[in-house]
Amino acid sequence: MPMKAPTADWIDTAQLLDDPYPAYARLRAESPVAYVPRLNRYFISGYRDCFDIEMDQDTFSSYERAETSTMLRTMGRPLLRKDDPQHKAERNAMAPALRPIAVKKHWNSAFEANARRHLDSLRAAGPGADLFRLFAVPYAADNLSAVIGLHDITPEQMMDWSHTLIRGIGNVTGDPEVWAETTRVCAEIDGAIDAALSSSRDTDALTLISQMTQAGTSDEDLRANVRLTVSGGMNEPSHVIASAVWCLSAFPAQRELVESGQSTWRDVFEETARFHSPVGMYPRRVTRDTSVGGVAIPRDATVAVIVASANRDSAQFENADQFDLTRDATSHLAFGNGTHICAGNWVARSMIGDIALPLLYDELPDLRAIDPDTTDYHGWVFRGARSLPVTWTP
Repeated sequence: MPMKAPTADWIDTAQLLDDPYPAYARLRAESPVAYVPRLNRYFISGYRDCFDIEMDQDTFSSYERAETSTMLRTMGRPLLRKDDPQHKAERNAMAPALRPIAVKKHWNSAFEANARRHLDSLRAAGPGADLFRLFAVPYAADNLSAVIGLHDITPEQMMDWSHTLIRGIGNVTGDPEVWAETTRVCAEIDGAIDAALSSSRDTDALTLISQMTQAGTSDEDLRANVRLTVSGGMNEPSHVIASAVWCLSAFPAQRELVESGQSTWRDVFEETARFHSPVGMYPRRVTRDTSVGGVAIPRDATVAVIVASANRDSAQFENADQFDLTRDATSHLAFGNGTHICAGNWVARSMIGDIALPLLYDELPDLRAIDPDTTDYHGWVFRGARSLPVTWTP
């Protein structure tokens, strides 16, 4: 007989924003499945439970109700808030632009050109420059515009769109000013989509917009999925780039492994994604009375799958609170798992692990964060550094 869920009324949302990892460690030790009344969610913090939930979409559905979903109010219903077969159909429509072969043959040259251009800006600013603002953000923005198929979008505009959509997703209090901003941003994104759709040069392009159009994706679904890609496709890569540089600065012995050839830049990418998960949580709706880890969860409850906690679970990763390039980190859940694994994961692996990180460290000798201990990390649903001043040997 499943037990009643422990109540974690000690969870402090302000603390989660500042540094969620102490709370996650306590949850894993005391109550890996716990009800958090402040957020009206069941927190799932252990690796195996998070893994299994993602493999069971019949019980743990991504399909949120429109009347309670801030994501749907913000951007419409993208594939992230659908189950198969609808989810699979839309994912398949986007897939040709995101497969490893497309990344290798089509996108890598564009990614490298963007990386070199923004590296020049960082280098021109000189030691002390903010790598996050001058390299990671504009590099991610320009790559995202290219893959989606948008034209003449500045990095500042893309960041505004992304941050505003994310504020909308988090607008659980219904702040009308936030809703007004999301309405503005969605109209701007729609205008950019219209421009792409009307451009004859994009008809056969290997972009998300072109591929969804060719597959017959409805206009409503296409727009919702572009908005989703804007919201997530900016934050994850820019945060992983900054976090990787932070990790190699805070753990210099690990950097020596890369420099000596004992570890690869792909190893850096995977371990960074595990250690500093850029997406820390996603919700699932329970479709029937069930149990997780011997704890009862009722139908229609919402579970918070805390992948950032799962990625620090010592039952899965030895010395999980250490950044260690010698481990096999490829089983991390930073990109999710199962049918909803991030569609852009191969794009991220290539643009960061194959291009951005090797280029930065080849071109900027002794690149390092100036003061890793004071780096301003923030967030728990989405988490990353808000700035990263760096130095190098000129």
